[in-house]
Amino acid sequence: MQDLSPELRFLRAVADAATAHLGADHALSLAADAARDGARPEKAAEVHEALAALDDATREAVLALAHRAMREDLAAIWSFLPGAAQAGGRH
Repeated sequence: MQDLSPELRFLRAVADAATAHLGADHALSLAADAARDGARPEKAAEVHEALAALDDATREAVLALAHRAMREDLAAIWSFLPGAAQAGGRH
């Protein structure tokens, strides 16, 4: 199971989505990649600023990709369910 905070899951999903949609050299991709380990909180703020700077259609496309990645990450979702870890993840 993953042991990532929701914030780090979001930053990693945005980094991957931005790279896929905008390219690795885009400002959002670079900021999100720098923030994906959570070591520097100011980098997370840069991600939010870069998202806000995008036009609406582009921002929606990137966030849709990020949302899809997060909702399909069953291991991460499972880790937030009460009692899942104690049950060993099996029923």
